Order: sequence, then structure tokens, then C-alpha cells
Amino acid sequence: MPFQNIPAKTTGKVDTDLLDFDPSNPRLVEDGIKNPTESQIISSLADTSDLAEVVESIAANGYIDIEPMIARRVGNRWRVLEGNRRLAAIRILQKPALATGTGISVPEISGQNLKTLGEVSVYAVDSPDQAREYIGFKHINGPHKWDAIAKARFAADWYRKEKSKGLTIEKIARRLGDGHDTVVRLVNGMFILDQAEQTKIYDIKDRYPGKRFAFSHLYTALTRPGYREFLGLPEDWRSDDPEPSPVPKKNLENLKQVLIWLYGSKPDDVKPVITSQNPDLKFLAEVLENPRARMTMIARNDLREAHAQIERKGARFESALVSAKQEAEVAMSQIIGYDPEDSTLLEIGRDLRDTSDQLYSTMSSIAKKAASPKGKR
Repeated sequence: MPFQNIPAKTTGKVDTDLLDFDPSNPRLVEDGIKNPTESQIISSLADTSDLAEVVESIAANGYIDIEPMIARRVGNRWRVLEGNRRLAAIRILQKPALATGTGISVPEISGQNLKTLGEVSVYAVDSPDQAREYIGFKHINGPHKWDAIAKARFAADWYRKEKSKGLTIEKIARRLGDGHDTVVRLVNGMFILDQAEQTKIYDIKDRYPGKRFAFSHLYTALTRPGYREFLGLPEDWRSDDPEPSPVPKKNLENLKQVLIWLYGSKPDDVKPVITSQNPDLKFLAEVLENPRARMTMIARNDLREAHAQIERKGARFESALVSAKQEAEVAMSQIIGYDPEDSTLLEIGRDLRDTSDQLYSTMSSIAKKAASPKGKR
């Protein structure tokens, strides 16, 4: 079909067969795929952007051409910079085989609605720079928000490209309608992740399987002194405008270790030790600040064992005692559900009584010894 030319900064209709996905779409960062195919892009969008909802909506209502896609000319075709999710839905409805492996059930679409997919409105730009601020605002603080890693990729690429022209994080934050500290954290985290991939010490596609890439683990960890010291980052690192490749070369192995602790490793079959930000991220930061606990963590890869070495004496006992009391109170509040014919539960109740009696007796004995004149010496 003939190429449909549209002057820059104007809107016109384009046949959807002439539209291509943007392989640099920030939504694709999580999969870590270089030069992705059309099928890989659709699969990634299905995982990260509620693509199934768009497919259902367009199948039921046809393509409602209210908001133009944003695209730039590449040869005799158009690369979509904004609207990749809509383009993916159109492709799936036109070629249902593209939904294979995505988990999307392709709905029936009437002939009339199918015709609406033939051409769409496109706003033409000469370069990604012309579209950047609009796309950034829409997806970072607007109605169609990206996840954290997509936001970070967008902001980091923009900052890296235009820093020499005077662009600062403060200016990016203002243009995107977001806080300065938030953008600093996102860009810092992305620069460190980029450094890990560029030096080939870690790639996010090699994380332990079955886990979404929780980018927030990384940029939140970097706010804690324990991680920054372990990675060789200066104390005032976060206060300056970010620089690419901030981790010193001598600390790259430490960076690899941190990323494996956070995300695990598929090649080495190592599970991540961070299962939740609270308290695991805090515990690991405390471990990294303690030389003895840090050595245990590196040698054993067991966060609970390493953190036990720095816990205040008696902290685990206090926590266990309070938890036991709370659980017993919950059980008492649900006593109406007890089945008297279940002898096993009665035995468990008896064991709990005996353990409680023994625990109280031992605590009382220790308290009396501590209170005696001899115990106070």
C-alpha cells in the first residue's frame, strides 16, 4: 500500500498496516529483550499493561478514534511512540494467532467493528524528543501510568541524552509533574541497573523465574546507608544529579551480590532473599552494616541467620512471646468452631497448656533469681 505522508506536528489518518511498534518503549524494559520481535512486544505488553482489557473494549465497541497515536516516520513506515498498547490490541484482533502464549482470550469481533481497525489517527513528529514531555506526563502522573521501571527508563534516557544541554533532574520533575526526590531515586536506580547489564554482571531477564521485577526493591534499597556503603557509593551520592555507572569497579561484585539477593538468579538457581520490602529490605541493610553478619550473609545466603547475629538480646524471645499470646487470643475468640470429636485438637490444646505452664514457671524462676540480692551482684 502507498506510504501516507503527514507533515510534522499535524494529525492525519494512517493505514494500520503501516504502523510499527517502538522497540524502545519503556514498558519493555522489564523483559530485558534487545531488538524484540512483534510477537515478543505483544507478549510483554500483555504481561505489563492490562492489554486484555483494551482488546475486549475494541472488540465490543470498535476502535474509537478520539486520541491520535503519536508516531514518527522511519523509511516508508511509521513507528508508534505513543499508542503501542492500542496497536497491540489492533494487531491481536486482526491476527488472533499473535495472542498465543499471552493468556489473552481473543473475543469475537463483528465485521463492522473490524473495519474500524483499518486506519487510525496519527500525530506526526520528527523525533522522539518532540513527543517526550507529553508521553512522560501521561504515563508518569497522568491517566495511563507506567510501572516504576518504565518510568525510570523514560526519565533516565531523557536525562542522559540532554544533560549536556543543561537539563537537570529538577527540570524533568517539573515537566513530568513529579517530585524531585522521586525522579532522582528512579534515575539513580536505573543507572545502577544499566551498569550491571553493561558490565555483564547481572541481567534482569536472568532473575529467578516466576517473579515480576520489583524495581522498587532496588531504588528503595539505595536510600539506606548499608547498601550504599557496600556498593562504594559516597554518603552524598543521592544529593547530586545522577551520573551513569556510579558503582566503583572494585565494588561490582558487591553489586552483583546485592542484585542476586534482591532478585535471585535463574542460571545459578538461587532464590531471592528479599520476599517483601518490610522487613526484609531493612534487615539486609542492617546486616550489611555489621561486618560479622555481612560475612555470614555472603557465606550462607540466609537473611534470618545473618540478622539474628545483630538482633538485640531477647528481641526474638519478646517477639515470639507476644505473637504466641496474640494467636492464643485469636483461637479463644474462635472457640465456637471447635469440634469436640476431634481428639487431635484437644491434644494440641493440652500441649499448649503444658508449654505455657513450663514457660511461665521458667520465667518466674529467672525473675526471682534476678531479684535476689545474690542475683543483683
